[in-house]
Amino acid sequence: MARNYFELFELPARFNIDLKELAARHRERIRVWHPDRYAQGSSEERRRAVAVSADLNDGLKVLRDPVSRARHLLALRGISTDEDTDTSMDAGFLMEQMAWRERLEEGVARPEEVAALIALVAQSRDAKESELARLLDSGQTTDLDRARELVRELQFLERFTRELDCAVTEAL
Repeated sequence: MARNYFELFELPARFNIDLKELAARHRERIRVWHPDRYAQGSSEERRRAVAVSADLNDGLKVLRDPVSRARHLLALRGISTDEDTDTSMDAGFLMEQMAWRERLEEGVARPEEVAALIALVAQSRDAKESELARLLDSGQTTDLDRARELVRELQFLERFTRELDCAVTEAL
């Protein structure tokens, strides 16, 4: 990993962060490092401003998103989520996903069914994010495998949420 985004924004390396504070620190730093401020500077100053601005924007994007933030925290601890190569998942979680997908297919014409699924997925996501916060912010490194699993499960939930959003849009 090239950059510790928590250090970049001088924030504690925790899952639970104050998103308003993150945005304020981003605005403060981007004002200082915006490339337009260095338009008349040397080529080295312009290059550095572009690089720092890019880091700031990347850091904001990563830390603002819970899944990306958790993945970043795990990477800082030397743990990869291996989402490109590791396809194993908890059987119970996969069964739940299959049941939700069946409900979506059966209920696409019924907005109340899609709304109920949206609520279920949001509840599941919130529970997983709470567990992630507990695991990643406790300071213990004993159950980072479970944190890794939760990140991967949250990625599934994000994809399913997008599918639900599409179903809502198509129903309108």
